[in-house]
Amino acid sequence: MMTNNNGDTGNDGAWLHQLSGVTRDGVMLLQQEWSLARQETIEKVRPAAISTGLIAGGGLMAAVGSTYIMQALVQMLATRMPAWLASLLSGLGFTLGGVALIRNGSRQLQELDVIPQKTIDSLREDKEWLLTQIKSRLT
Repeated sequence: MMTNNNGDTGNDGAWLHQLSGVTRDGVMLLQQEWSLARQETIEKVRPAAISTGLIAGGGLMAAVGSTYIMQALVQMLATRMPAWLASLLSGLGFTLGGVALIRNGSRQLQELDVIPQKTIDSLREDKEWLLTQIKSRLT
């Protein structure tokens, strides 16, 4: 075998060149996977953000509207019963309705899956590919 000026054999240089190629490919692959994970996460989180905004906006509108509805209901019921009882019954009805809506919205948010599963699967495949590339270039 021939040696170069620094004492290495020619095969060592080729091996290092191949290994650096695999390293470059691996880094590029990781950058692409990172980009994919970011995009996939944004796609999954966006509906949650929109749903949360809708819940908040709807809650605010419902709170303002329900104030007027409750006032009218209390005045109507107060013609048949004491005003305090009319207020209590109206407030209880609206509170129970609000709690039901909050529970429903919370349940929907909890069921939302934001894990970038495609990226995780792709990373597993990339790992196998990278290991295969390293093994094939070392032999």
